[in-house]
Amino acid sequence: METTVDEPSWLRTGSWVGCPLAGAAVGVGVWAVAAWVAGLPAFPFQGVFKVLTKLPQPWATLAAVAGGLVLGFAFAVIWAHDRLVVTVSPTRVTLVRGEKTRRIEAELDAVYLDGKELVLHTADGREIAREKTDLGGPELARAFAEHGYPWRDEPPAER
Repeated sequence: METTVDEPSWLRTGSWVGCPLAGAAVGVGVWAVAAWVAGLPAFPFQGVFKVLTKLPQPWATLAAVAGGLVLGFAFAVIWAHDRLVVTVSPTRVTLVRGEKTRRIEAELDAVYLDGKELVLHTADGREIAREKTDLGGPELARAFAEHGYPWRDEPPAER
């Protein structure tokens, strides 16, 4: 038996839908201010805004929306790749981030969150894992405690 701690499914699904939609909305906003930005004496990426103002309608709006969709989708891909999934069993802790999988089969003396980082210490005091995560402390604590790992609410004192 094992326990997996991951972001809620509504958030994973929402990121794949919401990020492109938010990107499209930003694209519409960019199109709406393109003429103003193109008329400024200097602005970063001003050439993009000038191209948008020269495109005929509806192509200018479609290009802005499509560009926003692509950027939003790219953000969703980066978010998914950066997501940490923790699987805990009585004999192993598995940490998965993107394409990288790390299996830890050591006797652990302490497991805790240090800010936004999940930290695993061995019985001899070595830190063998430190991973940035947005996973909730209560869910992680429950998963580790359920399988007999020594969850700590605070980092242990230095030796």
